[in-house]
Amino acid sequence: MSSLNIYLPPITMNVEGCEVYIMNVVKTKNLFNQDRFIISCRVKCRDVLSKQFTLDVSSNEEFMRLLKYEIALFKSIIYAGARDIYES
Repeated sequence: MSSLNIYLPPITMNVEGCEVYIMNVVKTKNLFNQDRFIISCRVKCRDVLSKQFTLDVSSNEEFMRLLKYEIALFKSIIYAGARDIYES
């Protein structure tokens, strides 16, 4: 007998020391009829919550690579002292 796992958003995961909230995932196809996923995320790091952003990915590996890039960018903005433009 097979089982079915159902996850209801938002899903929270820890990446690079930050909490990542996956708000929504939409499966689409591009012009070449390849599966793509549009993932809406928010990142919380050092008690600062980012605005919602989307990532257009084709696999889990691409999602993690782009997410780590966005987290590094978010951390650099926080460390530069511009944390007042985000929610606390």
